[in-house]
Amino acid sequence: MIKNMKIGLISHLIRDYNLGCSALAISNLKLMDEVFEKYNITVEYVVILAESGEKRDLEAYTSLEGFTKNKFSYKTYPRPKNMLLRPWILKATHAFEQCDYVIDLCGGDGYTDNYGIKRIFAESIPILGCKLNQICAFFGPQTIGPFNTKLGEIVARNTLKKLKVIFVRDQSSYQCCKKLGFENKTYQVIDVAFALHFTKQYFNNNKFNIGINVSGLLYNGGYNHDNYFKLSFSYKDFIDKLIDKLCEMENVQVHLVPHVIYDNKNVDDDYSVCEKLHSNFPDTILPGRFGSAMEAKSYISGMNLFSGARMHSTIGATSSCVPVIPVAYSRKFNGLFDTLGYPYYIDAKTTMGVDSAIDQFMDYMNNLEDLKKGIKNAEKIYHANLIKYQELLVQVMELNNIN
Repeated sequence: MIKNMKIGLISHLIRDYNLGCSALAISNLKLMDEVFEKYNITVEYVVILAESGEKRDLEAYTSLEGFTKNKFSYKTYPRPKNMLLRPWILKATHAFEQCDYVIDLCGGDGYTDNYGIKRIFAESIPILGCKLNQICAFFGPQTIGPFNTKLGEIVARNTLKKLKVIFVRDQSSYQCCKKLGFENKTYQVIDVAFALHFTKQYFNNNKFNIGINVSGLLYNGGYNHDNYFKLSFSYKDFIDKLIDKLCEMENVQVHLVPHVIYDNKNVDDDYSVCEKLHSNFPDTILPGRFGSAMEAKSYISGMNLFSGARMHSTIGATSSCVPVIPVAYSRKFNGLFDTLGYPYYIDAKTTMGVDSAIDQFMDYMNNLEDLKKGIKNAEKIYHANLIKYQELLVQVMELNNIN
């Protein structure tokens, strides 16, 4: 017997300017499709997002064409701003209707007050919408927390209790949910982007190719242009000095690898910063704008060593077997790479300065065999946890009870 299901997808934008968010959406879709096919279930996906504040072709923006064989459509719910004066309109929305389940990725790391209280309110609204419309919702694998404010913690606790299940991708998030009282419905798995497809690349230039993902957001000082994330050293100075040092090495080729790519200049844009760096360091290589997360990961797969401050660029390296030196600006890095048993990251939230951070980078680079072993060990862990996630999806959606 074939069972028909309707699955709502929140924070599943295949064509996001942030290739990390795109990688999450593509990978989660792939993993779910495999499960539904195994259990002979016909699925219709509904990509659910807030109404756009600007004119945009949402049909093209939300299309899953080429990424699933299942039917898909999209629906919108009212923008948070519109609900301030008319909160009841969330109950009247048709965005969640007839969905058997709604799964929300929150951009991978959006369920925290790290990015401000407005963001966590915005991430909570669709879950409230599901509850008001009696739709079963759960969080896909992501980072939960930290919650640095009392208000953030109150909002989080009230939202998380409305979920059927919470999937987290690291130990720290699991402990956070446990502390909030949700241990019984929280499952630690892994970031789904480890499953992202790629095509292995090779750079036959007789050089040691090092990919550097430069975060435009950190390079520009964050949203307030003034060390928004409270790093212990100047990220801009670190990047400038590191690239200068690497470019002086005769056998090294530095590649600047953007992972958040806007069409116009934005505080969050990696590409415009990479263009500036390429102008200052003309011996570097700056690839063209990547058209997809898979294209970016394929490029990264050709590196001999990779370093990045965008977490999904470092996941792309790890899952294409490239030794990686993550630059951790938030707990999400530490939590994920500690879960993978991979200690070779630079923690920009400690007390180290720029010179110490560069010294640590060089120390890791000079002990490449240790990094390679760490990558091999991590591979076993993320593969096992991707399988665990798919098995838990079967349980959560009660697919094995279908006759």
